[in-house]
Amino acid sequence: MRINNKDNYQNFKGFAFSKPLEQFYNANATIPTLIIESGVTLGRAYEANKRGGIPEATDRLVEQGISAVVWIYGVKALKNIGDFIGKKLLKIKDLNFDIGFDELRNPTKYIDKKSLGFKASNILISTALATFFIGAILPKINNAILDKTLKKQKQKNKKTEREISFNDFQKQIKNKNQIAFTSLYEKTVNAAHILENNSTARLLITDSGVVAGRFYNAQNKYRKIEGLFRDIASIYFYLYSTKHIVKGLNKLSLNTDINPKTLERTLDLLKENLKNNPEEFRELFVGNSKDIDKLKDLFKGRKVISVDDFIKKFPSLSDKAKQMAKMQYIEDGLGVLSYRQAYDVLSNSPLSNPEFLKETYNHTLNKDIADKLCFVSSKNLDKIRASMDDFILQIYNRAKSANCEINGEFIEKIAKNNIRKSFAFNAIGTIISIFVLGIVIPKIQYAITRKLTNENKFHTEKD
Repeated sequence: MRINNKDNYQNFKGFAFSKPLEQFYNANATIPTLIIESGVTLGRAYEANKRGGIPEATDRLVEQGISAVVWIYGVKALKNIGDFIGKKLLKIKDLNFDIGFDELRNPTKYIDKKSLGFKASNILISTALATFFIGAILPKINNAILDKTLKKQKQKNKKTEREISFNDFQKQIKNKNQIAFTSLYEKTVNAAHILENNSTARLLITDSGVVAGRFYNAQNKYRKIEGLFRDIASIYFYLYSTKHIVKGLNKLSLNTDINPKTLERTLDLLKENLKNNPEEFRELFVGNSKDIDKLKDLFKGRKVISVDDFIKKFPSLSDKAKQMAKMQYIEDGLGVLSYRQAYDVLSNSPLSNPEFLKETYNHTLNKDIADKLCFVSSKNLDKIRASMDDFILQIYNRAKSANCEINGEFIEKIAKNNIRKSFAFNAIGTIISIFVLGIVIPKIQYAITRKLTNENKFHTEKD
């Protein structure tokens, strides 16, 4: 076995890609959404310009650009207005609480019905108004702008005493009046809150209304068909494709999908409990409890168990079980445990220490998970916890493959490579999603129209 000579291990201070990578793990970050929307807007305007010239490119820029602003900032702005009204008119003192709940956390139990009802209604109304604007109002504005653009073009054609088709018009101005696509990139600025709770669910709900509104307000059947195909085909690539691509690339490269903040805390723990021998390292940080079958029987048919029930089964672990239960607010008694928490109580791994886990979750999520008004999905916490184990196994497998002992330098090298790859994979997933949304989908929708009409043109006539 080869021995690494450098054993000095410094606190992991992150890496050049740590901060930007964190944006991809933050469901509320606006930067990834802004990048995608900017790229899609540019791509669709570019494809529109190739087919229908300035009129169609303007149509795409207005619709796509304004939609993006409403998606990213509109719901939040409307919600802030609603919050202001609620505090001033309804005398609601505090709206700084979470609405979600599951078996471990339910902040709604500790909120008065007036505040809870107002906040839930405000979020739904804000989403509905944004949906109505994009689906019903924006298409009318867009159509009015298009009509005005076409009217100006006709007047220009009369002055020259000849009519120019959209295709001819495109060819003549192609090299003279290119759209300044790059200006949109300059508008990609600071990160902000996109939506308050589950952005995926909210976008899906809003998208359904947008698809219906755009279809209804389209000027003719060809634009209805194009819009319907574009909007439905886009949903997957907006919401899921990047995540699926990243997951696939991580699996192929044996890379760990771990939040940089979680990784930072995990490395600090490794520093304090380092084992050089790979087998000893794995046994310490992963290990297998002999009592797993008993635990499974205890959880049979239940998602959580009381700490009392756990202690009756494993009395020697009473103190650790009580400490683990404090990761969520305890209203009375000793609290409850999820399966993952109970599994960690049985484990001797330093990663299973309740104090370490609570600090890591708080650091990763930037909130106090034990606060009674805080909601964090237990599934999300389990995912963070599993990523720590995956990183431990990544270190072990690399050490076995390289036939070397494990030291601080070796671990930090793996950590930095992990961050570098994760950032690259998220960038690749984002680029692929933008390419499909901005180039591939428009090409297909235009091909559909060509098939139906035998014309490659922007259809502006009204049914």
